[in-house]
Amino acid sequence: MKKLQLLTCLITASLVNIGIARAQEADSTGLPGDNFSLQGAIEMFKKAGSPEEFEKLINTESNNVNNLDLNGDGETDYVRVIDKSDKDAHAFVLQVAVSENENQDIAVIELEKNGSESAVLQIVGDEEIYGEEVIVEASDGTDGDDDAGPAKNGPSFNYDENNFPIVVNVWMWPCVRF
Repeated sequence: MKKLQLLTCLITASLVNIGIARAQEADSTGLPGDNFSLQGAIEMFKKAGSPEEFEKLINTESNNVNNLDLNGDGETDYVRVIDKSDKDAHAFVLQVAVSENENQDIAVIELEKNGSESAVLQIVGDEEIYGEEVIVEASDGTDGDDDAGPAKNGPSFNYDENNFPIVVNVWMWPCVRF
């Protein structure tokens, strides 16, 4: 009788472990982008008052945005923010120095002023980091996706073709003012 109970416990434990392993596999692509949250970067951009403050926020460990190690030194890489502008458009390039002479783009935040007091924003993940073009748009927080799971901690943003995107005016975000 005890052998049957022990066998039942072992089988149950094995099935639970298999389920956990499959859930973890679904969250991970195995690419470097698994270690940088595009949605988290947008949230930090929303809070920041300047590109410099944004850079500090995405590199703060407790914000769970950046855990990249592209140069393989065992340390989290520092992500620089480079602001490039042309009239009513800004491109905030998120970049890591992988060596003294080589930089790797992680993503670009594209910000465009489309009215006297309105602007739209999206972040585009680099294909070398994410394996495909990954685009995350600004959210107003009312879509019920506040706990987006892996979208908060990696590139696997939950996208549903039946869930049409909402255009959000990001003009009031502190870092957006031109």
